[in-house]
Amino acid sequence: MSDEEPKTFGSYEEALAWFYAFTDSERTGQFMRDREDNLARERALLAELGNPQRAYRVTHIAGTKGKGSTATLIAAILQAAGIHTGLYTQPDLHTFRERMRVDGRLIGRDEVARLAGMVRDAQERVGYPYGAYITYEVATALAFLYFREAGAQHAVIEVGLGGRLDATNVVEPLVSVITSISYDHMNVLGNTLAEIAGEKAGIIKPGAPVVTSARAAEALAVIQRVAGERGVPLVRVGSEDDADCAYRYRSCAADNERSVFDVITPSGAYEGLELSLLGEHQLQNAAAAVAVAELLRERGLVISDEAIRAGLRNARWPARMQTVGRAPWLVVDSAHNADSFAQLFAALRRHFTYERLILVLGLMADKDIPGIVREIARAGVSETITTGWNNGRAAAPSVAAELLAATEPPVPVRTQPEVNAAMSDALRIAQPHDLICVAGSVAFAGEVLRWCATNVEGAAQTIEIAGVDH
Repeated sequence: MSDEEPKTFGSYEEALAWFYAFTDSERTGQFMRDREDNLARERALLAELGNPQRAYRVTHIAGTKGKGSTATLIAAILQAAGIHTGLYTQPDLHTFRERMRVDGRLIGRDEVARLAGMVRDAQERVGYPYGAYITYEVATALAFLYFREAGAQHAVIEVGLGGRLDATNVVEPLVSVITSISYDHMNVLGNTLAEIAGEKAGIIKPGAPVVTSARAAEALAVIQRVAGERGVPLVRVGSEDDADCAYRYRSCAADNERSVFDVITPSGAYEGLELSLLGEHQLQNAAAAVAVAELLRERGLVISDEAIRAGLRNARWPARMQTVGRAPWLVVDSAHNADSFAQLFAALRRHFTYERLILVLGLMADKDIPGIVREIARAGVSETITTGWNNGRAAAPSVAAELLAATEPPVPVRTQPEVNAAMSDALRIAQPHDLICVAGSVAFAGEVLRWCATNVEGAAQTIEIAGVDH
């Protein structure tokens, strides 16, 4: 670590340009697989920065789906308990700054410019003994540095991809979490649930109990084996019917704004919990957050039952079943694989009453589009509008449209070249008692939310946009 005064970037935009000058796997879909050196690069950079990730305690979260929601719920509980809490998630909807927060506040533009200068200087001193850095690795170093500089006491860290070789896997957590596991990123993580689970289970470390909501038998077997090898307790989360789970959720009521539910624990129950994140899958994420809160409490954090209740009640996570319009209902979600679309359609039926379901679909080209189309066909969607959008990884709208038209019976489908035309088309054909759902990816949801903020009456009051970087 150098004693020289770091050279701050002249502006936030200059700092972002430096970050994105590295290979950006998230935007390109190209992943560096230098398997032996991934973590060595990150450790070298963090050591040059004085290992900021050791300045606070950590909860580390991996999984195919639900890890961002679970991270947000845990952070909300810790914040309600009065603990200065960092939260690192990805990808963002509108601005890079959304990825790192302390006590719910996004990192400031000036803070990015200042701290990015420190990361740049450290990276230049380290050089490239372990190969070239990627954008995500230097951004992760920035997040860890920001949490230390902001005085965070605990950081909730979401894995970017996989777990075992992810840049975040340099942390030493108090608790590890593995949310549900399904097929995604198979070109990187493997073609079976066991292989994918093996990558996720790479975050399990000695001394840190692991909470999991994984259900598939082959995935769960891998997680159980790794937890046993590393000598840590495995705490399972499931529904009230899963008798072998230590934490079980029970749905009590649901409307278009919230769910009311109970969580049964090894020592009792939390009754009448409230959650504004919609869908039964979010009850599973909330039960995992309760399990983590109790484990953290056992390890010395002061977290009251009321903090757990308040955190769950107050947590917000945009583009996850987010309602931005009424009459017709307009709901924006980030579903991006077959399993998440199945859960999305179930949640729409659970929380809303509508006559026709109109789907606006913007997919990534590297996703399981045939699997997603099968779920759309099963859901009884009245009409689908496939569209292009502003992302280099976006699938051509004709890809899903052709598959939808070939289903038996065929799903009514039309294509539009871009978001403005697709959303205008959906609003034109929808009647007041219909529901328009937007889904396909986080990036697509972000673009639609920006459109809605200026084109849907009243939406600007419910959509938070702290800036737009892309």
